[in-house]
Amino acid sequence: MSAFPPTKLPALLAIACLLVSCSEARERPAPAGAHPPGWASRDANGVVQTNDPNFHGTWLRANGVPLSRCQQCHGDDFSGGAVGVSCNQGGCHSAPDGPLACTTCHGSQGTPRPATGAHWAHQRFCDTCHLIPSATVADVEGHANAGASAIVHFGNLAVQGVAASMPPAWDSSTQVCTNTYCHAAASPAWTSSVQIQCDGCHQAPPPDHAPWARVASTTATCTTCHPSSTASTHVDGQIEVTVTSCTVCHGSDDHASPPLSLGGSTDPTTRGVGAHARHLDGTLADRTTDPFPCGDCHVVPSSVVQPGHFDQPQTQVVFPWTGQFGTGGATSPPRDAFDSTTATCNVWCHFNRTPDADAGPGLDPTWTDNSGDARQCNSCHDFPPVVCRNGDAHPSLPAGATVSVCELCHVFSRPTHVNGVVDFRP
Repeated sequence: MSAFPPTKLPALLAIACLLVSCSEARERPAPAGAHPPGWASRDANGVVQTNDPNFHGTWLRANGVPLSRCQQCHGDDFSGGAVGVSCNQGGCHSAPDGPLACTTCHGSQGTPRPATGAHWAHQRFCDTCHLIPSATVADVEGHANAGASAIVHFGNLAVQGVAASMPPAWDSSTQVCTNTYCHAAASPAWTSSVQIQCDGCHQAPPPDHAPWARVASTTATCTTCHPSSTASTHVDGQIEVTVTSCTVCHGSDDHASPPLSLGGSTDPTTRGVGAHARHLDGTLADRTTDPFPCGDCHVVPSSVVQPGHFDQPQTQVVFPWTGQFGTGGATSPPRDAFDSTTATCNVWCHFNRTPDADAGPGLDPTWTDNSGDARQCNSCHDFPPVVCRNGDAHPSLPAGATVSVCELCHVFSRPTHVNGVVDFRP
């Protein structure tokens, strides 16, 4: 007779089965979670398999980088959220901004700079051609989904000095920039392998450098006055001048005044050389006065880059002593003036042969006259003078009088001649 009623056998068999199943170790399949396999899988070395078709970066790019959906599970700062899985640890998105970092979507060599096109040739100018998104999910999503016309956005540097009628433009079909400050009128295609030379953006040297022909004659001479084209200051909207010595541009090793001129000339009949030596070289044997300092005719700059120095179309002649030594009577044009058209001076130091009347053109000394006429006694005043500097009549002298007669009343010596003071003997 059975120890258990037949009616209880099914229940006992069920209990036995449960006991057997609990006593055996069984492997449960790993849960798939919200993402498919390959979403962020790694190989045996721990390297994320970005080539997997299910890689999350591929999906994000294909769907407009919806990072706000990632926040729903991983938290606003992507540090774990409801699922407790951080996107910012374990080598994933370890940059300060996490998934919002520029390198999440593009970059090379550990930088946000893509390896494509001419990005590396423009490595200092991201914000010159792009609007850099701020570190917010909405801004990054908008940036990722913008069209080509919105992605390329010229900043302040690109538009500097560009005419409003011809603003900078980017042609996404030809991938060429036009009218930018950075390239001026020329620009190769973005994907071109041809590297721009110095004359690819501007002539080298530019046409306005003609006055500095002595030091600006070829591309190789650029660094005489400017930093190298590889310097961080190149194409930054500022013209950097590295010259600190006056003799780099004009003069020679022992003096800053021409010759040599800016153009390299030594000819005194040229405007750049003219009578500089006659005014400044104290070694000339036939001088009638001591040299004049540069500041008598020019504003001597405290530095090469001082405004008003070399940024003028012509060298500026400025007489700081205007009117200090009198006007010499009624004259026309006014005393102490330089006529840049005729290169003539009407100044106290040359006086005028008839200062009590309009001397007319041709009697003022010409800067480029190398004949020696301007060094004669009657080149600045009549010999003997007719009128004194104060307008009084000068005492008459006998015909044929010489300098020896003048010296009966006046002291004549290089240090005191033409110094603004009429010297009388005691």
